[in-house]
Amino acid sequence: MAFTEASSHLLGVMPSVWILSIIALPVLTITYYGAILIYNIWLHPLSKYPGPILAKASPLWMAWSYFHGRTPVELQEIHKKYGPVVRIGPNDLSYINPIQWREIYGFKSHGQEEFSKDPRYHSGIEGEPIILNADKTYHGYIRKLLAHGFSEKSLRDQESILKGFVDTLFRRLHEECQDGEKTIDIVNWYNFLLFDFIAYLTFGESFDCLTTGTLHTWVGTFFSLVKSLSYYQISSRLPFFLRPLFIMQFVPKKIKGDLKTLKALNELVEAFNMGKMSPQQLQGNAQILLAAGSETTATLMSGLTWLLLKHPRVHEKLKTEIRAKFSHPDEITISSVNECKYLLGCIEEALRVYPPSPQPHHRIIPAGGAMVNGEFLPAGTSVSIPIYAISNSALNWTQPESFIPERWTGEDERFANDKRESSQPFSYGPRNCIGRNMAYAEMRLVMARLIWHFDVESATTGDWMDQRVFLVWEKGPLHIKLRPVARA
Repeated sequence: MAFTEASSHLLGVMPSVWILSIIALPVLTITYYGAILIYNIWLHPLSKYPGPILAKASPLWMAWSYFHGRTPVELQEIHKKYGPVVRIGPNDLSYINPIQWREIYGFKSHGQEEFSKDPRYHSGIEGEPIILNADKTYHGYIRKLLAHGFSEKSLRDQESILKGFVDTLFRRLHEECQDGEKTIDIVNWYNFLLFDFIAYLTFGESFDCLTTGTLHTWVGTFFSLVKSLSYYQISSRLPFFLRPLFIMQFVPKKIKGDLKTLKALNELVEAFNMGKMSPQQLQGNAQILLAAGSETTATLMSGLTWLLLKHPRVHEKLKTEIRAKFSHPDEITISSVNECKYLLGCIEEALRVYPPSPQPHHRIIPAGGAMVNGEFLPAGTSVSIPIYAISNSALNWTQPESFIPERWTGEDERFANDKRESSQPFSYGPRNCIGRNMAYAEMRLVMARLIWHFDVESATTGDWMDQRVFLVWEKGPLHIKLRPVARA
């Protein structure tokens, strides 16, 4: 009897307990996150640094910026508002003083620890380490293996190969544009050239994009993959209970499989395996080299083409230089284009105005803390330089939003005080772009040949450079008309 009464009493109490639990859970959740917000804004070790209140309070500000693809422009805007050092997350600082290139990304003195890459930056990269996410020791090992292929001697040895692909590009462009009235998307043709060339150097086999006029399957997969990788970065900044829901919603199932394997390159990679890396490491590094060595250079050449079309004075001055110096395309070599000072200035100015890799590269302050910008930062702080913002800031440049190659050639004293070291489109220090010399050679050869062969006219409406960024610029077609230059 007593047991029955106790059971009845317990059953009567249970609904009340459930009701209290339902009420208490959201109250506790709000209290918990409210306390975090208060701490982040007013009590955190970084609370003294200026920045948007939402960025100080939560990583969701940066997550939203990544999500809608406006991060480079938004970082430029907040630096205009708050100054050279801005807090962009509860534990994140952004700098646009050029001295921070050395402090954050540069080689460290003996006994000092390198600032490692922020793991959130590489969310979605699974499996064994590759050059993109390796620690200091393994990164040095991989870079040493790859260094010979990107040396000055190797570049000279590869010039005839590059020239062959460039010759094919311009033969195909002449075929496509014989009457000068057909509109082409030059972005595609730059991609065809560079993916073919880098694939040949990496695997000994071209993708044949130039001859077929279409992108290889892997290239299409890469462009689909990039946006999804940026979504993985976003998810790392969300509360843990929202991450699976976000990935399920925004990363297509096909891409989830591609992130793990990208099997399209397996046969080529296996043929290239020298035994110095595991198959997984070789595959991952080959994919990074192929993508980084192709997409970014194609991006810069597309951007420079657009900038020349939007600035007729610069375009005419460059045509005068190239056509006066060269009487035949075979005279345009890696060595001879280095004498075209205005061409070099145009390329540097395009890299400043439209850096191909515009997102900030985040680094983590090591154990024990470190000094940055003359101030001590605690271990675990994420620091970065926004490449687009530092290259387009009035703190570093005269008329920063204008495309003026003369700032690099020394022809105009108005730009004598520009902080040209601010522009580091290939990053800085031990993890800078290993292929920068090759990229410069490709850009100089192709742009010189384009100007020599053709009068170029825009067939694109609107502002082509109004683009979103998901790791790389989300480029639309750049429609142009090419008219072969008439020569006696």
